[in-house]
Amino acid sequence: MQSPNEPGAAGAPLKQAETCRCILFLDFDGVTHPDPCEVDQLFTKLPLIEDVLREFQACSIVVSSSWREVHPLVEMRAYFSKDIQSRVIGVTPKFPVPHRHVATELTPAHHRQWECEKWLQSKQVWLPQNRRIETPWIAIDDRHEWFHSQCPNLLATTTRIGFTPTDAYRLYVMLKERLP
Repeated sequence: MQSPNEPGAAGAPLKQAETCRCILFLDFDGVTHPDPCEVDQLFTKLPLIEDVLREFQACSIVVSSSWREVHPLVEMRAYFSKDIQSRVIGVTPKFPVPHRHVATELTPAHHRQWECEKWLQSKQVWLPQNRRIETPWIAIDDRHEWFHSQCPNLLATTTRIGFTPTDAYRLYVMLKERLP
């Protein structure tokens, strides 16, 4: 049985997966809106992210937010503009923290990076042939401590502010480097 988060599953766009050349792992709280925030502030920063992504059609979105534990992918996809929704191709599963005996540079504190990397490893079969090894990726998250301190793929935002125009410029530069 196919997972609802995989391309080709109901509501998941196979065409997008085939053209995917970069993955954007997206947190919600502290990124797409300030944290904490009022209900009317939810997703107010998302249009800034979407504006940048419109210039990079080969970049797909995977939700890495804790919202994925409560809200189904179909519901979260609806938070995005109509022209971006098909690019939201999945969610990172909540992986257990690696055991002590598992060789990794990441500590339990770096669990979000670990989840992103595990998602990439698990999706190798449907990524395009030329992108199966070292798929370029970016994570936008307000919790820098959930990533290795030297993670070059992290765009860290300020929790109480969320994604800003300065972050939009940083995202543009990062995507330009990964998708020349």
